[in-house]
Amino acid sequence: MRTTLSELRTSLSRNKSMTISLVVTMTVSLLLAALGLLIQSQADRTEKYFGDRLQLQVNLCTKNSPSATCIGGVATDEQKAAVKDALRTNPEVKTFDVRTPAANYEQARELLGQSETGQKQLETLGPSAFPESYFVTLKDPQEFDGVESQVSGMDGVAGVNSLRKLLGPLFEILEKMQFAAIGTSLLLIVAAILQVSNTIRMTAYARRREIGIMRLVGASSWHIQLPFVLESMLAAVISAALAALGLGVFMYVVVYGYLRDTLGQITTWVRWQESIVVMGYTTALALLLALIPTFVMTRKYLDV
Repeated sequence: MRTTLSELRTSLSRNKSMTISLVVTMTVSLLLAALGLLIQSQADRTEKYFGDRLQLQVNLCTKNSPSATCIGGVATDEQKAAVKDALRTNPEVKTFDVRTPAANYEQARELLGQSETGQKQLETLGPSAFPESYFVTLKDPQEFDGVESQVSGMDGVAGVNSLRKLLGPLFEILEKMQFAAIGTSLLLIVAAILQVSNTIRMTAYARRREIGIMRLVGASSWHIQLPFVLESMLAAVISAALAALGLGVFMYVVVYGYLRDTLGQITTWVRWQESIVVMGYTTALALLLALIPTFVMTRKYLDV
């Protein structure tokens, strides 16, 4: 092991610039991949909170609803039954789910609790301030006018929201950001693989005499490959650590420092738990990016 570590130090000193370049490339590619995964987690969280983006949300009347169909105050059991019957018999409706006022209140707590302003707003509200809602999944997302026109004018219905209209721009932005981050990351990952290959080729050429002597004295293939493997693993671990640090800074400054306070009433934003999971995925990706090309290229250039 002492000999192996000595060879590792020698290799790192010879290829200092290449190693730094590899670490920088891998760090940027891993960070962009992590951001892409984090954006996907944000899209999943938003859809889980609001419901499927292809749904309609039918809100029933509360005691404070200003709609003309809410003159009698809170929707009565008869009005609720009439709305349910209309949804069941409408040919455009596939299924619908009921969300109680208590469930809507708990979701509002999760949303408004992200910022101090939202927490203050929540202090004046209770479950009775939130409506009972029906989340309607359509057979054809493009055909919702019939359901909307039928239900919106019924007594006891405060309003009908198309989640496609409401969430469409947000999901479009998230998808474009995700594609941009992952697409750029893939290009940089290819560059990192090529750099690993080039580093191994240059190192093998610089140490061709020592490697030849090691073969003549009967050194095992693993003993010859080990310094290259350790060098790649070291670069991967450093890159993963720097990418995790960059993702942590993004979470602290952008998500917790800006989005949750400023845009906390739009959706629920990703938390540290999701970022830690993403860091684990990127660390595994870094090790794969380092080890697989290393094993392939050492067998090619070292002929072991």
